[in-house]
Amino acid sequence: MQLNRFDLNLLIALDALLQEKNVTRAAERVFVSQPAMSAALQRLRDYFGDPLLVRVGRDLQLTPRGLSLVGPVREALLQIQATIGSQPTFDPRTVQRTFTLIVSADALLRVMPAVFQRLANEAPGIRCHIEHFSETTLSRLEYGDADLFIGLNSLRLFGLREFPESLRIVDLRPVRWLCAVAQDHPSVGDTITAEQYLRLPHLFGWPSGHTIPLEELVRRLLSADLDVRATTQGLLEIPFLLAGTQLVATLPEDLARTLAKLAPVKLLPVPFETPDTHEVVIWHRRNEPDPGHAWLREILISAVTSQGSSRDGAGGPP
Repeated sequence: MQLNRFDLNLLIALDALLQEKNVTRAAERVFVSQPAMSAALQRLRDYFGDPLLVRVGRDLQLTPRGLSLVGPVREALLQIQATIGSQPTFDPRTVQRTFTLIVSADALLRVMPAVFQRLANEAPGIRCHIEHFSETTLSRLEYGDADLFIGLNSLRLFGLREFPESLRIVDLRPVRWLCAVAQDHPSVGDTITAEQYLRLPHLFGWPSGHTIPLEELVRRLLSADLDVRATTQGLLEIPFLLAGTQLVATLPEDLARTLAKLAPVKLLPVPFETPDTHEVVIWHRRNEPDPGHAWLREILISAVTSQGSSRDGAGGPP
């Protein structure tokens, strides 16, 4: 690219057009008028010698050249943002900043209260926007739409063989699974057999945004074929929906034990070996040199590790 011929201000418009694939929405995204965005698109078409966006029916679709620009253009803008936005010194007492965190239901209850407490005491100008896990979690980290993810490391859950090299992953702790059933379940007593677990109907958390079939999601997470009769978008409500039913739910151990204090359920070990699962924190490597990002990462990791130490000192979970 000959930069002396390219107006770098057009990068912002190009990124918006590539992401939105719609001139009006792209204009709204970067707070310019629709005619101004149309003019920018024409200049970009002239520069690249390619239409970039073409009409297919009622919609605009990216040309092959447009598709090839999506990742590099977004990455270039994010690198510029990280370079300009990062400060050599970071004072949590005075900084004004918002972080977007994607947090599992387990970590939301177990970790985030301690994080919020530290932020209130040490960094009152930092705000956190919390999102639920979805199939787009990793792409949101890749494209800079989210800053951190704390949750399960299950590659099978993401449908991947390995994590992208652009992401930094820190292992926090192993995650065990428990079965939850109604306290007065008609056929499950103090234990549940593998035959019962596979035969009984299940209530399963199915996050929004997943495009893979539910049955495949269950296999990826638990390596089992279950008779799922009901689903919810989250996990927090599941124990409260089991009363008076024959349903079985499978939840992370810490989350299950916390919610069992509030709901009339009993908890039992899963009656077979489940895939090895750990809780991790993930972020994009471009954020490594950002002192504010590093400070928040330390807060999150410290909240998890200190909790583990407290549990060990208390003799482990009941």
